[in-house]
Amino acid sequence: MSPPADKQFAWYLAGGGAWFLAMGIQMVMFTYLVTTVLHGTEVQVGIAQMSLTIMSMALLLFGGNIADQTDARSLLIRCHTIAAIPAIVLAAVVWSGALRFEWLIAYGLVMGSITAFTMPAREAMLGDVLGDDRTRIQRAVTTTIGVTFLCQIAGMLSASLAAVSGPAPIILLQAVAQLVGVYSSYRLIPSTRHADHAHMSEGSQLQRIAAGLREVANSEQLLPINVLTLAIGVLFIGAFLVLLPLILRAEFGATVAQISTMQACFWGGSILSSIVISRIGNIVNRGRLIVIAVSNGALILTLISIPAPLPVLYALVFAWGLGAGVMMSMSRTTVQEYAPVAHRARILSLYQLGFTGGMSVGALFIGIVAQALGPREATLVPAGLMMLVILWLVTQTKIWHIAALKHDAGTA
Repeated sequence: MSPPADKQFAWYLAGGGAWFLAMGIQMVMFTYLVTTVLHGTEVQVGIAQMSLTIMSMALLLFGGNIADQTDARSLLIRCHTIAAIPAIVLAAVVWSGALRFEWLIAYGLVMGSITAFTMPAREAMLGDVLGDDRTRIQRAVTTTIGVTFLCQIAGMLSASLAAVSGPAPIILLQAVAQLVGVYSSYRLIPSTRHADHAHMSEGSQLQRIAAGLREVANSEQLLPINVLTLAIGVLFIGAFLVLLPLILRAEFGATVAQISTMQACFWGGSILSSIVISRIGNIVNRGRLIVIAVSNGALILTLISIPAPLPVLYALVFAWGLGAGVMMSMSRTTVQEYAPVAHRARILSLYQLGFTGGMSVGALFIGIVAQALGPREATLVPAGLMMLVILWLVTQTKIWHIAALKHDAGTA
């Protein structure tokens, strides 16, 4: 990248880092509030986690369409500004001692709605920052993943300070992080992609969304990636959000320090594998790595079903994160690379929909399974179902053969 592009990329990373710092705090504090403070049942934990993503599932495709039709920079500024409000309200509710289950659900629904417009705009903005230099996609994606995950871990670890300060001041830090995101987004150059490709984005919102769906359905690369992300959302993320906190509560107490450490182990593993991929350079055979990484997750979930001390659980979660980092780096790079410029945001929103939409269904589904089987035993269900999904994808699609485009080819 040229020096101006490097500076723009730095501001892009700062904005993404601010968002994920806030999300790191949210992941720990929201889980702690519903699991330990309110002592919700397995189903209530599932419903609460579902509330964070169900509005994203409903609105994400519209968010992607809007990101294709407007300046992504302006959209990010508005989203960061609005996202500070629910954090301030929740902090006030917790501080006053008025917290109820309904407050958490309301918070989750609002934040999920904001996220539906933030994530497509941020993904599309990456392509705008890179401009015509498409040879650096993998390096830019892995760098972005590494920086944002590092900020997310910082948020998770800072949330552990709630044991000293109480939860309200920590939740308030989310609002501060969002204001940093406002400034970082303001420093970006306005996007012109929506105007440059306006002739390719005609029709109503539903027609434009349908065009994005057809792009994915007709692509041998994008379709299996999106099917797999949906399965990961339902089975893996649902297990991560529901089963791990329930295991912590049932066997170890689920203190805020334990929840933040567990989250940091997973995302720490993701950062490490993303850094390794970035150091390797451009990887050609991406589909194979994706399949191996997701299979690793199924194996880890199977091992988690075996009762073991807390350090062993942390180690397994770290190993799970290693595979997750590989999968996210390779899949996001593939989608960024194969998505047409004019439809980039809506296709990336379909990719995100697999995670967030699947997560909504998965959180409730896994909560019901956990109530029936117990949290340890319930891990075998998503592990077994994921292996069936992988088997189908390998035999019925070309996921194993997904490779980098020629301009991004390397030696790995």
